Amino acid sequence: MLVNYYYKKLLASLHSHFKSLLYALLSLLLFLAVFTLLIKAEQDKAEAKADMRAANYANLLKTQVDRDLNALLFISAGISSYLNAYHHELDAQKIQAILLDLHSRSKHVRNIGIAVGYRMTYVYPIKTNEKIIGVDFRTLPQQWPQVKQAIETQSGVLAGPLNLVQGGRGLIYRYPVFIDGRYWGILSTVINTDSFLQAAFSNLNDKEYQFAIRVKESDNTFYGDARLFNHPNAFISVSDVPNGKWEWAILRTAEPSASLINLAKLMGGLISVLLATGVFFFLKERKNLTSQAMYDSLTGLANRRLLNDRMGQALVQAKRFKRMMAVMFIDIDYFKKINDSHGHDFGDELLKLVAIELSSCIRDVDTLSRLGGDEFVIVLEEISQLEDVHRMADKLMQRFNQPAIILGKPVAITLSIGIGITTGEQTQESLKSLMKKADIALYEAKAAGRNGYKVYTDS
Repeated sequence: MLVNYYYKKLLASLHSHFKSLLYALLSLLLFLAVFTLLIKAEQDKAEAKADMRAANYANLLKTQVDRDLNALLFISAGISSYLNAYHHELDAQKIQAILLDLHSRSKHVRNIGIAVGYRMTYVYPIKTNEKIIGVDFRTLPQQWPQVKQAIETQSGVLAGPLNLVQGGRGLIYRYPVFIDGRYWGILSTVINTDSFLQAAFSNLNDKEYQFAIRVKESDNTFYGDARLFNHPNAFISVSDVPNGKWEWAILRTAEPSASLINLAKLMGGLISVLLATGVFFFLKERKNLTSQAMYDSLTGLANRRLLNDRMGQALVQAKRFKRMMAVMFIDIDYFKKINDSHGHDFGDELLKLVAIELSSCIRDVDTLSRLGGDEFVIVLEEISQLEDVHRMADKLMQRFNQPAIILGKPVAITLSIGIGITTGEQTQESLKSLMKKADIALYEAKAAGRNGYKVYTDS
């Protein structure tokens, strides 16, 4: 019971500052949310700028490739014009001479071929490409779909890189030739992929980015590290090539350090804690100022000013609804002697303990107050019968029937209680007269030997 004093004291302190702690916690959550949103906004802004720079870099890369690729693909247009004019009198030596001239003027072209119908008929250079001569494209499962697409769409198709019949890999540009509206044959320009792309990007000295290229909707990555396409921070872009699409993955190698973002989050958390702490102490100080005006500074109980207000309201309600109410004056027996013997600190702790124990006995509708020194007052409202008052008095006496331990020392605590009662029908009863009844009853309790209670009666 009384040995739980310090535990109850802690609970009372937490209860006293519960609202301040709650508002401080809510403030902390609010500040954290605000800082999180601000940091997220800045992070999104930085990522948007990074994506814009990556998009600009991707456009630069595409421009470089398109320029060099268009120069190579123009070869097919020249050969197609010649075939339209001289298809009736084709001469193998003239065609080889034309292919030799075009090949010598073009960089990164491995070979140029002309298929009459579906069969490869002319190739330059012949050396290293002998295996392709005479091959029917319809017998090549890997190459036929692109050849067929070029014929059906009557437009050029860039395929690959593909495995070549003559060995190696390369990009192949298929360009169909139609004469008088009828399919005549197809031109093939095989491009050395690696040398072509390396040359296209040779004038780019920007080490800030890594990039990779693949055929869209496939795993055919033919330039750069294929893992870039799975990187969460990679910028993905798409470019058009003849009858196809390439997909680009651009990754900035010098990404802004994540430590800056983490530092911003840490600073936001610390500032939020400081602001929430400030809110807590502000509310606590505000409550303390309010408490100084309405509550006892030592025990936290209602002071004389608040007590008079509560008693006045209780008396008005008792008269209005013709209900019984009681006022209990309580003194600690021999408190001055205990205070003088053990010191004021001991006496203060004793008063706090008594306040806690008295608070645990009363109802929520009742009021407990300390007037000063060892004087306590309890206002009992909404009493239905006199026996309720006696039961409350007996409960208070029983509460202090065992010694308490205060600052490591055992001490016996007893109370003297005087009780004044009004029935509610006593319309002339004043607050002053009711308090006088309780004061007289307290005097009688002390005169009777203390450690007991008396109820004022007219006799």
